Amino acid sequence: MKTKIPGELEMQVLDILWQDGNCSISDIFEKLKLKRKIAYTTIATVLQRLYNKGQVDREERANHYIYTSHFNKKTYSLRLIKNFLNGLMNNFGDVAITSFAESLDSLPKKKREYLLKLLNEKK
Repeated sequence: MKTKIPGELEMQVLDILWQDGNCSISDIFEKLKLKRKIAYTTIATVLQRLYNKGQVDREERANHYIYTSHFNKKTYSLRLIKNFLNGLMNNFGDVAITSFAESLDSLPKKKREYLLKLLNEKK
């Protein structure tokens, strides 16, 4: 399953699911309405789309659904990054590699050393 880059609202919904586990639309709505003006139906639509994409699971309980994230945050993040990098490589090839290599200088020293260590281990 290809994981697509989520929109801002999708990420906020996923973050709530990762933090709280099982949530109803109402649970998510109550949390998000504190941060932004949003309609209950918007949350329902976002959850339906995430369900259709296979990114959340749902179980029917007493006339409503309870949602959980299909992947934990780490797994989701790794899939997302892998798909993104594969897309860059497929679309831009050597240009993507060159750009990546040139951007290493902008990383903090410890992050750069860690990344280079990982690359050396993959040889």
